[in-house]
Amino acid sequence: MTNGFDLLGRTRVLQIHWLKRIGAFIVDTLIVLIPTWAVLTFLNVTAVVMFGLFSGFAFFLYSALSEAATSQTIGKAVFRLKVRSESEKVSPSMAAIRSVPKFFWYVFPMLDAILGLAAEGDPRQRFSDRILGTTVVQAHYLRVKVHRLDVKEETAKPPAKA
Repeated sequence: MTNGFDLLGRTRVLQIHWLKRIGAFIVDTLIVLIPTWAVLTFLNVTAVVMFGLFSGFAFFLYSALSEAATSQTIGKAVFRLKVRSESEKVSPSMAAIRSVPKFFWYVFPMLDAILGLAAEGDPRQRFSDRILGTTVVQAHYLRVKVHRLDVKEETAKPPAKA
């Protein structure tokens, strides 16, 4: 039985995919944490627990709303990644459920990724992605160029003599 860790060790494309996902997560974390920290500091809220709760709620809202609207967060857009559903367009409820692990951004996304890679199946999926039937894919692979095959070739005319 092959799991995601087996494939991750020998598949360059999968390694790049997970590096992009980690990079996107770092960008999104900074986008959420810096303003959250600034607001809480301005309000003189210094308790670490409060920072964890407020930043988790902000991260959840940011991810759910972004993925429901555009199927990607700013971090995913920077790294050209998108969320795709196996059966339908990513709905707001699907985006919200998919974003629940980000409420506990400091531990659960890493655990979610490890559990997803340890299981059999698509090695691009986190554990919660497997439950929802979603995955993160390379956005530039989603565009398909259509080439017409029925174009008739024009007969070449000899060049006119001057």
